[in-house]
Amino acid sequence: MIAPLALLAPAALAAAGPASCPEDNSRTMTLAEAAAAEPGLCVRLEAIAWNGRLYVDVDAIYAGVSIAYRGDTAGRPVRGGPARMAFDPASRDFVDAGSSGAPRAPMPQWLRLTAQTARCAGVQCTADTAPVLDIVMADRVRDRPVERQLRADVASAAWKLRPLAADSLWTARFAAAADALFPALRSRDPQQWVPMLGGRWLATADRARVERLLGAQTSPFASALRAPAKLQRVILGWDAATLDAGERALVDAGQEAEAIVCWSDHADAERLWPIAAFDADNRPGRPYACARIAYSIRGGEPQWRAFIDQAAGGLAEP
Repeated sequence: MIAPLALLAPAALAAAGPASCPEDNSRTMTLAEAAAAEPGLCVRLEAIAWNGRLYVDVDAIYAGVSIAYRGDTAGRPVRGGPARMAFDPASRDFVDAGSSGAPRAPMPQWLRLTAQTARCAGVQCTADTAPVLDIVMADRVRDRPVERQLRADVASAAWKLRPLAADSLWTARFAAAADALFPALRSRDPQQWVPMLGGRWLATADRARVERLLGAQTSPFASALRAPAKLQRVILGWDAATLDAGERALVDAGQEAEAIVCWSDHADAERLWPIAAFDADNRPGRPYACARIAYSIRGGEPQWRAFIDQAAGGLAEP
């Protein structure tokens, strides 16, 4: 199994430049083999890079199994010209070497890498001596999109989100919250939806972002808000295995829980619902729009707040 990611601070990444690894002196292997290899070995491999992590395949993204990588000095292309990729230590991600200063979306992408195996050491490491790859060269693998998984792609046991049980006491609570939230969002009137998204606790930037999302024609909310008559809805909770003991105790006691509510006007929405929270990102092109609801019972009084999460990048639609 690939060891967990060691998340490094930007300063540590900038300081840790990889040694030279000639391509003709590099050994081809899998990401798992590179993670288990001795430090100082030059390797060639293919992997998915996303948000500072390397994954052996899409299954590994959903399983959360990855290895850290480190790049070269900020702003300097990893060996090669503008057709290659450059590492940006500030974001711990790869960008086109010819335009590394331009704004970009953190899209997951297949890369063909030359790297040197290493071990993490220092206060920035989540696990001392965790495997790390020092990237020497990176090429994007063209015409190989990284697509999200649908329910039919994996066994239900692998889902990180799953519909709440009909007889769960939380189902009725979240359904009532969603029944109140959707008309407020459909009105596109901030006076109606702002109180449900935190009221005065909703940051100005988040309020503006949600306003833009609700009004954008490319937003997944555009079709959902226009078609209430044929709308389908699902209430998704986190798989119990993803919760720690304290979180499970609060859920079981009926005190606190979170759920993701999604709406879709697609007739086949049942097969399209997200199976992981990072796919409930309201990215343009998603066949559903989602809101996250945090619910709690304090002093005997039910309280809830909705969040409209959004990501600039994410896994592509299949």
